[in-house]
Amino acid sequence: MPASRSRLRAPTIAALLLLNSFAATAVAEAQGFATGAVYAGPRIWTGNLNGATAIGVQAEKGLTAPGKYGPGVISAGIGVDWYSWDFTYPGGKYEYSVVPIQAFSNYHFAVKSQPKLDPYAGLALVYSVVNATVTGLGSASASASGTDIAGQVGARWFFTEKFAAQGQLGFGYGTLSVGATWKF
Repeated sequence: MPASRSRLRAPTIAALLLLNSFAATAVAEAQGFATGAVYAGPRIWTGNLNGATAIGVQAEKGLTAPGKYGPGVISAGIGVDWYSWDFTYPGGKYEYSVVPIQAFSNYHFAVKSQPKLDPYAGLALVYSVVNATVTGLGSASASASGTDIAGQVGARWFFTEKFAAQGQLGFGYGTLSVGATWKF
């Protein structure tokens, strides 16, 4: 296992344990995240390769009824992001772009004391498309794709029944994202 992934185990486990502690105060119904509703919106990721900032969108739907698998709701969703960077050097330029496409599932914890709060944790299957180009004295380009497993923990704060701000820590396809979510 690469060193960068092994260092993420402790923070990932700690974050999941912290979110699991919310389950102790959960109620029988998720008040911020509901079964059957679709939640979608834009997001911005920081902490990608070479410090690139990604932009993207995601959509997620609640699948299970609260109480069926614990007090929360299990969801499924998709996300698509894009980030790139370039580096100019004497005699040329290097350009690199990545499009990670995620299929994910989250467990949304219901928090009795904070009904506007929607904490969650989950896993994603990520398919990434990578393109690189070198121009200058020697020009070349390459493309590749691959899949990986990633994880995420995050939370939404519902300002209204239909609108929330979202923050998420990702492990495997981005580090920190902020975004907005609308309920449909």
